[in-house]
Amino acid sequence: MIDAERLIKHLKDTGRIKLLPQILKEVRKNTLRQKRTVGGTETAKENPSLVSGFRTVQKGILHDATAKNALIQIYRNIIS
Repeated sequence: MIDAERLIKHLKDTGRIKLLPQILKEVRKNTLRQKRTVGGTETAKENPSLVSGFRTVQKGILHDATAKNALIQIYRNIIS
């Protein structure tokens, strides 16, 4: 990973310091994207908003077996 001080110095030297906020925004987006694709399981004990059940992410695919998701699906079927 590039050292932040070296990056800032390079941007100043090349007259592109105004790009720093955009670079930071892209780094944050990339970090969030990586967190979403990392596998793992989240249960209702860890996240009470799920009501009951679990959510698993494997290879970037979400398998949602929570009561919250079931309630949302029922609601969508009723209103459509």
